[in-house]
Parts: sequence; C-alpha cells; structure tokens
Amino acid sequence: MTQARPRLGVSSASLPSLAPEALVDELARLGYQGVEWRVANTDLLDASRGWDARSNNRCTLPPCERTIARIRQQCQANGLEIFGLSPYLPVGDVEQAFRLIDLAALAGNARLRLWAPGYEDERYAAASARMRRFLDQLLPRAEAAGVRLALEVHQRTICSSPSLAMRIAEHYPAQHLGIIYDLGNLAIEGREDVRLSLDLMGEHLAHVQVKNVAWVAQADDQGWRWEWCPPDQGVLPLRSMLQTLAARGFADWLSIEDFDATWPDAHKLLRNRDLIRRYLDLDAPAVPVSTPEVLCP
Repeated sequence: MTQARPRLGVSSASLPSLAPEALVDELARLGYQGVEWRVANTDLLDASRGWDARSNNRCTLPPCERTIARIRQQCQANGLEIFGLSPYLPVGDVEQAFRLIDLAALAGNARLRLWAPGYEDERYAAASARMRRFLDQLLPRAEAAGVRLALEVHQRTICSSPSLAMRIAEHYPAQHLGIIYDLGNLAIEGREDVRLSLDLMGEHLAHVQVKNVAWVAQADDQGWRWEWCPPDQGVLPLRSMLQTLAARGFADWLSIEDFDATWPDAHKLLRNRDLIRRYLDLDAPAVPVSTPEVLCP
C-alpha cells in the first residue's frame, strides 16, 4: 500500500488561446490527470480579436449536452477525468443551476463550481441568507444527480477566506457541498495560515486551485495593486503551502489556474507541470505506507 498523492489538473479558464480539443491532447501528452472546464456561452467568440480569459476565451464549453458528452468521451479516451465545471452562475438562478447540475452529472459527476454573492451592494447578513436559500434549493437536485457543489474561496465575495466559506458550508454535509481552496485568490484577500484553513475546512475541502499574485506599488498615497504572475514569482510561498497540504495527506486535485500571460498557454502547461512536480517531488516513487502489526489477543 502506498501513500495517496495529489492529482494534477488544470482549469481551462486560464488557457484562453487553446481550443478545448487541443487542450485535451496537450494534457494527455504532458501527463496531466484531469481538467475543470469553463462553461459559458460561446456564440460571441471572435478569433480576429486577441484571446482573453474573461471576455474572449476559446477554451470554453457551451452549456450544451452534445458538447459536454463529446468532450467527456475525448477525455476518457485520453485517460483524463473531468473533475469540475466552472460556470458564471448568478446566485438565485435556480433554473440555470439545475441545467448545470445535469451537465455536471453528464460530464462524469463533475463538481460544479459556485461563487458566493459580493458585498459591495449588500450587507453580509442579507447576502449570506440569499446564498443559503440558493443552496437549499440546489442541494437536493445535486445529491440526486451525484454532483458535489463546490463553493470557491474568492475575493470580493462573502466567502473570501476559508473561515468565511465555512460559515456557509458548515450548514451542509461535506459530501454534498465542498470548498475550493484557491491559493491565489487568498493573496488578494482572505489569506490565512494553511494549517488553520485545513483544520477549519476539514472534510469540506474539495480541490485546490494554484496560482499566484504580485503586488505593484502605485503613485504616492494610492497603495498597491495586484496583478497575476507566474506561480513561482508571486507573494505566496507556493512550495511550502503545497508541501503543507501534502504533509496533511491531501490527495485530491491540484488545479492549476494560472492567468498570467508571460508565456504562451501551451508553454504554461509544460512549465507549471514541471513546477508542481518539483515542489511535491511527484516524479519520485510513491512512499509505501506501513500497516500496523495486529497482535493476537
């Protein structure tokens, strides 16, 4: 018996220049194990404009059964698991949420990423209650479909830290509602000690998103602004953070979501794969786990 290790995946949202089919081929060639797909309307994609992660993202699947089934088949043929779908789902849109839950089931019981409400135009109590009502409506459908909902730790929302995310998640069974532990987002808002966060989330921890942020000084009295940067060049000590996760026995998905544009997307896949493998020594043989001797009475 060997110790379980994290699995290496990627978020397609961070690779806007690649067609979905091309991404599958690259992931298989480079030895990745899974993918979380960005899901959104693709009708307005325009190849004559520059590809952009937010506004013109080629690596996107439309919320369409035929497309999801086709991509799942291609992933399976290449030994890849679809571990998540990432839509931009407004809190309260139950009809669209039900549709996405069904698509996640079709994708192989993938997790469905959710964002909590923002707090700019709404006080915390109202936003929290609205999120709870939304989850109360979604969870029976998700449970019946075999889909785990996954609440992302995200800046400028009421779940900007693991502890805040747990204020929502603690009301629901961990097997039905998990938390996406986004390390890069924590560099913008909400960072906590990794060990503390793991203790707080417990079984609610779903998968971990890997990216990094740099802070850049602005003019006098204007503070600093953040920008995406390569995972090994930001303010977060990702090596030690990931090693802490591994030491705690984390064996779920490490999903690389590197929005930095320093290198072309295909090169990012290679570079980040090598980076994570080096940080966690994933190329080394798995360490056997000893079984305690059972003494006869």
